[in-house]
Amino acid sequence: MKICKIIGFATSSIKVEGLGAYKLVILKNIDDTGNPTGDSFLAVDTFGSGLSEVVAVATGSTASKAVQNKNLPVDAAVIGIIDHISLLKKEIYSKNKEE
Repeated sequence: MKICKIIGFATSSIKVEGLGAYKLVILKNIDDTGNPTGDSFLAVDTFGSGLSEVVAVATGSTASKAVQNKNLPVDAAVIGIIDHISLLKKEIYSKNKEE
């Protein structure tokens, strides 16, 4: 699993049958200070997450377990919206303290 921040959305008018039920989100991993880092990637959103939300993401073969049809070609899926992250007794993210 990865901890990521939603940085955008993608739309596709033509896609594999069964994926139409899911919004596509663009994500970046977050580092130990809570800042987005690295390359962005695309995932299906199973929760209706919003822009700038911090989410838990399943990747690889386990990501397909998050969607109803396990045969869909999914390699990244949002599986939860994170409310709080604490690392080594230091708070690095709190949904309640967002600006």
